[in-house]
Amino acid sequence: MAQAISDVPRVRTGSRLEGVDLLRGLVMVVMVLDHTRDYFGDGSISPTDLSKAGAGLFFTRWVTHFCAPTFALLAGVGARLAGERGLDSGALARFLLTRGLWLIFLEQTVEKFGLLFRLNPSLLLGIVLWSIGGSFVLLSAFVAARVPARFVGALGLVVIACHNLFDLVPPDVGGLLRPLVNFLLRPGMTELPGGMTVFIGYPLIPWFAVVAVGYWLGGVYGLEPRRRRAVLLTFGLAAIGLFAALRTSNVYGDPRPWPSEADGLTTVLSFVNCTKYPPSLLYLLMTLGPALVALSAFDGGIGAIGKPLATLGRVPLFYYLLQWYVIHGLAVAVAFARGEPIGWLFVDSFPVQPPLSSSFGLPAVYGWWLVALVILYFPCAWFDRYKRLHRESTWLSYL
Repeated sequence: MAQAISDVPRVRTGSRLEGVDLLRGLVMVVMVLDHTRDYFGDGSISPTDLSKAGAGLFFTRWVTHFCAPTFALLAGVGARLAGERGLDSGALARFLLTRGLWLIFLEQTVEKFGLLFRLNPSLLLGIVLWSIGGSFVLLSAFVAARVPARFVGALGLVVIACHNLFDLVPPDVGGLLRPLVNFLLRPGMTELPGGMTVFIGYPLIPWFAVVAVGYWLGGVYGLEPRRRRAVLLTFGLAAIGLFAALRTSNVYGDPRPWPSEADGLTTVLSFVNCTKYPPSLLYLLMTLGPALVALSAFDGGIGAIGKPLATLGRVPLFYYLLQWYVIHGLAVAVAFARGEPIGWLFVDSFPVQPPLSSSFGLPAVYGWWLVALVILYFPCAWFDRYKRLHRESTWLSYL
């Protein structure tokens, strides 16, 4: 199957990519729910701590688990399709390198200010843009070396399958190894000489693996439509089935076992309560399986209802950066209007922790999520039109 996907004759890119845009737009909308909860919800309760969180809070967090893996997978697909549009290996490698470095830069500047509403040059972030940007930098080396996509994808699959073996690395590793472990394998905060603090939420190796698989998977978009949908559906169902089998066994794939002796609801919640930081094998199977099924379903056409989501999906970076300013700005405005303290919204550290007095219940969080989406849609629709009218502008490919 890998050989078939990698070596298939190319077909013209067309409306089939609307399904990719639709899925990306859908997870972007869901992502804003999670970030709205960060600024408006009760930060004193971890939504994945089933001893304290109710089912509503848990599922509000759980549904957003699909966002980061889907972003990473589609980033890899997009990199492959960029090469299929006529870029030779050298040009594609340069594009991936420069775009990767650009994403890392944006995270340390535009995104960080949107998160904190304060300049803090002593804090370096390693979250979503860093993980995708760093993955592009790594991928550029493989592309420059002309490594076949099927080998890149195979490497990604091996890392995804074996990454949980690194759970054996002691969690309290220190010294010079600590920054390296955080940088590559496991999230954490590292203090550097000179007063610098590095927060790594998305370590490079496990997320590069997802991008690498996406890079290989991009070859499926050269297949005849019916076969393409069948391949995506087969891969998706296989991932879901493997997740169910491994999770049921409780043997391997996630450091957090599920208690089969608990009550019915707790058992169900525990079964799908897989580890995101870093992404475990079961977490990725649980999220990427349905994403692949959705790609297959959306491939046949998006319909009128899907067009607004596809609009958002065509401007992912613009949307991603803007959402921090919209959500954070709303939080400031609402706190000010309620006469609540706003100092916690202008901080030097990440993540932001709302005080209990300023937090809202879940229904209000969902309401502010919808408000944020309405505000976000109009500038994103404008930027999408602008990009379509100025396709010749190279700089737009970096936004």
